[in-house]
Amino acid sequence: MSFSNDSRSRILTSHLDRRQLLKGAAAAGAGVAATSMGLGHLSNASAQTVLSFYHDKSPWQDFFVQMGESAQAAIGIGWEPTPYSDTTSYQAALLAALPTDQSPGMFTWGSGYRLEDLYTQGALMDISDIWTQAIADGNMPESLAAAFTFDGAQYALPGNVSYWPVFYNKAVFADNGLSVPTTWDEFTGAAETLKAAGIIPFGATQVGRWPSFIWFEEMILRSDPQLYLDLTAGTVSYTDERVVAAMEVWKGLIENEYFTSFDLDMNNDIGPMLAAGEVAMFPIGTWFQSVFIANGMTPGEDYDLFVMPNINPDLTGKSIIFEAGALGISAKAPNADDAKAMGTWWISPEATTEFSNLLGDAPSNPKAVSDNPVVKGLSDTLTAESYTLYQRYWEASPVPIVEGAVDYLAQFMLNPGDLQTVLESIQQLAETTWAEREG
Repeated sequence: MSFSNDSRSRILTSHLDRRQLLKGAAAAGAGVAATSMGLGHLSNASAQTVLSFYHDKSPWQDFFVQMGESAQAAIGIGWEPTPYSDTTSYQAALLAALPTDQSPGMFTWGSGYRLEDLYTQGALMDISDIWTQAIADGNMPESLAAAFTFDGAQYALPGNVSYWPVFYNKAVFADNGLSVPTTWDEFTGAAETLKAAGIIPFGATQVGRWPSFIWFEEMILRSDPQLYLDLTAGTVSYTDERVVAAMEVWKGLIENEYFTSFDLDMNNDIGPMLAAGEVAMFPIGTWFQSVFIANGMTPGEDYDLFVMPNINPDLTGKSIIFEAGALGISAKAPNADDAKAMGTWWISPEATTEFSNLLGDAPSNPKAVSDNPVVKGLSDTLTAESYTLYQRYWEASPVPIVEGAVDYLAQFMLNPGDLQTVLESIQQLAETTWAEREG
């Protein structure tokens, strides 16, 4: 995936430089380490090595087993996946093991600020050499590195990646004479047409708390990507007039009654409603496609996607939200060189093609080929049009801020008149959190 120098600097040297944490991966040539690891390293790996691998994604256990077998065949290194069905138990077990000689070689975790505690504890191996070579070879988008970067070095790989477009029901669009919107006016115009036809334009919910940030991050990013970076960094206040203006746009959409009821469950309600043609559009991660497929939809035939248009027509850059799960290598990994070889293979075109197709989700490597036409179309677009990747709000700012903000944003969704009070409350939380971090 190609990126302009301007795009790189926006995402890679943005907010996290200010805190000396999560610095951009390669801005000004200072991000990744100079050492490189190429395919030659793989040939030196120990024959038939089996690494330990912990994860909390039990539904993916069979996929991880298959990937271990593929790695064993390709590079003579595999892994024995140990699944945990409960995240709390998983975190307790992993945190207890990481500082010891019983540490797993590799493991899954969150990215961005969700990964920060493991970095500060010294539990992660510096794998900047893997990133340097992967970026040079075109196997990783440079802007993706920021999600795994601390103090200018990289400490994890993308275990999985999802992009956040807007999914839509193709039949609903066709029946109402709509084409994919490319401007904000076309986007809201489509919503008005759909509403007049008795179809709910947009799906949205605050059930589960976290989904309340979905439209928030889109409103800020589509107004000003740099504002999004600065806001999540704490260099701009949540009460800044530009933030207020973006929230006013969201408030207008709510007041125009373009949304589903906010007390609906996305899996059991919104997904089936989009499949039935009762809801036209839903902005969500590409991982959500399994819900559409489970409701009888075929990718590319019954549903497709587009990137939400910019609110600000003066914006020239292309941007999209992404989320990434981290694949970490323990600082105490018993077979460090083999674990790094496994990591290098994991982000290769062959491995990312296989794993993303097992998941039915987007590949992290732009050279990978998806067997899902919707995902392939998106991946091709992101590469051809030099999109900049912006990390999802959930991982892009300190955990205490985000965890509190989603509750306040849910309050706003239910009571849009509370806009100013909600932003003031989040700002108070942000000021307290940043002060504690700097103190």
